[in-house]
Amino acid sequence: MSVLKSKSSIALIIGIIVALLLIPLWYTMLAPSFVISELEKIDLTTSFEGTLYYMGYGGASPIFPIRIEAHVYADGVKGDNVTLRMDVVTMNITDPDKPNQLEEFSYNKTYVFNKFTLENVRNAPEADNNRTGYDPLYPSHLKAGEDITNAWLENLNKTATLKFVRAEKEEGVTLYKYFLNETITKNMTVSPFIHQNFTLTSTKTILIEPLSGMQAYTENETLTVYLEGRTLKGEKYYLTLVLLTYKSTVEAKADGIAEAKTMYGGMQLLELYIPAILGVVVIILIVGLAFNVRRLKRKMAPKSKT
Repeated sequence: MSVLKSKSSIALIIGIIVALLLIPLWYTMLAPSFVISELEKIDLTTSFEGTLYYMGYGGASPIFPIRIEAHVYADGVKGDNVTLRMDVVTMNITDPDKPNQLEEFSYNKTYVFNKFTLENVRNAPEADNNRTGYDPLYPSHLKAGEDITNAWLENLNKTATLKFVRAEKEEGVTLYKYFLNETITKNMTVSPFIHQNFTLTSTKTILIEPLSGMQAYTENETLTVYLEGRTLKGEKYYLTLVLLTYKSTVEAKADGIAEAKTMYGGMQLLELYIPAILGVVVIILIVGLAFNVRRLKRKMAPKSKT
């Protein structure tokens, strides 16, 4: 046992213990703290392109092209909660050189999410709406074939299920495609009608990087608002008041895939490579200790008399 009490052996034993303690500590505290620190300083911009019909602009108004610019950024941390602001500007780009902002479809939103679960915090006083579920963030470590059952739909003001479609590989990174189709009936005011029961249908197809839960881009999203009724002859009719459809722009899609690839690499580094390196360090230290003990035993062995 005296060989284990040598300074070199003690140093190696301490190194082994420290490395072994660091592995579970890394998984439970250090790695999550890196992820959380990034969530606390979110600052992203993205853009969408699509078309819009809105009866409020005149019953005979045509469908016209639009561009949507969105800025999402963290705006404060309080305990486990992060305040997230979203500024959205929607523009009529019938004349691309003279985009016209559409006030009815431009807005500012304030979300509050839990930085550990990534879900919206119910009844958060800082939020402008009582949201639950996931949006605009989604859970990490998603599994192929499993749905996201608690996705928040801002345009319907409720949660619904994002159904898993398939895994796709783009630019070297695996993304999961999800689809949603939800319809509700709601009493509301939509110009030029006041206090009517309208039917709202929201569809969404998005791609998410599964390890980080980051949304890479929107393949397609629509919102349809229509009034259902019957003529004097009892025939059923549907009067469309809003038909909005859009997808990520080419540049936003490219940026989203690149960011997803970066997030995947960062998560791999935090959850796989660094713990693996620590494991290798433990093995090296154990081997070093074994050789050191053997060396000291040989050095301390009594010399045979001639």
